[in-house]
Amino acid sequence: MKLSTTLLIVSTLLPFTAYPQKSLLDSLLAGKHIAGFEAVAIDKGKIVWTGYYGYQNLEKQIPVGPSTIFEAASTSKTVTAAAIMQLYAAKKFKLDDDVNKYLDFHLANPTFPDKPITFRQLLRHRAAIDDNVDYLHIFWDTNHGDPTIPLPVFIKDYFSPKGAHYDKEKNFYAYPPGTKANYSNMGIALLGYLVERLSGQDFNTYCKTHLFRPLEMPNTAWFLKELDSNQVAMPYHYSDSLHTYQALGHGGFPDYPAGGLHTNVNEFAHFLIAWTNQGRYHNNAVIDSNAIQALTPDDFNLGFHTWFQFATNKGAILYCHTGSAIGVSSFISYNPVSKKGVIFICNGELENAQAWKDIINTLYSEAFK
Repeated sequence: MKLSTTLLIVSTLLPFTAYPQKSLLDSLLAGKHIAGFEAVAIDKGKIVWTGYYGYQNLEKQIPVGPSTIFEAASTSKTVTAAAIMQLYAAKKFKLDDDVNKYLDFHLANPTFPDKPITFRQLLRHRAAIDDNVDYLHIFWDTNHGDPTIPLPVFIKDYFSPKGAHYDKEKNFYAYPPGTKANYSNMGIALLGYLVERLSGQDFNTYCKTHLFRPLEMPNTAWFLKELDSNQVAMPYHYSDSLHTYQALGHGGFPDYPAGGLHTNVNEFAHFLIAWTNQGRYHNNAVIDSNAIQALTPDDFNLGFHTWFQFATNKGAILYCHTGSAIGVSSFISYNPVSKKGVIFICNGELENAQAWKDIINTLYSEAFK
């Protein structure tokens, strides 16, 4: 199926802002077989550009627009980190606390049972917690809609020695917590459960109350059942051999704090604006500035958590996070000095590191001319 797609550019707040060239971004995305794509740029607390490309649903020929909601995949982790850091700012815990002080089961790496697992380690992917893909692939490899296993049940089944899916070899690394970094979805999912334990609210309710509502994100949710299904983009896989797009259904998985957020770039930008503005949104303090500096200090040399680094082809160093799940890709980023940032989400799979770099550099170089 050959598709004709167009790039729709919408000016927000600053009509004179430079936009990415239509032909450049259009051809870039078409060449990477991205069904639909939306992006936003912020500068010093304001949205300065939004762009929409292609279709949220190819079969129904529904174009991507301001109301289109995508699965954010692993960029969701920045929101989960913000939630736990709100509780850190409220002095509910210290970053180097053993998380067992707050859990209703005992957590330990079975090879090193006397080594504590801390909040800081979880935030830095250094807790020696592995993703057991032999178990998790049943959720990750096929889109099943909203998870049917409650987060507390899922977490305890995975981490408690009495749990149905506890595996001392596959659920943990064979080195002590704190000694090595390895990306861990289950470590971040555990942080979501710790939000519940510390706040007394389920993770979904906590985020709605303390993040989504004060940040004016009414169309952002962890669960599909809370969204207008007509606005949610269909994830797609493109077959190079068949030259067709395969609709994959809508995704959800029980470790949802690690990747199950659904949002649009305009609302996700509200979160990024607050994060780059010392936690303030519309002059309301939503996230404590000390918590932000503890996680992503303006000085990169101080060490950072959850977020990663990316260098643009013009030499700008960014805090960033990528996201990939079945049929979707996403990216969130900002420079702590200039306060400029870019987010994009799409219902397509970026096949390699170069594809990510091409899109990121195009957006940054053109949006901030």
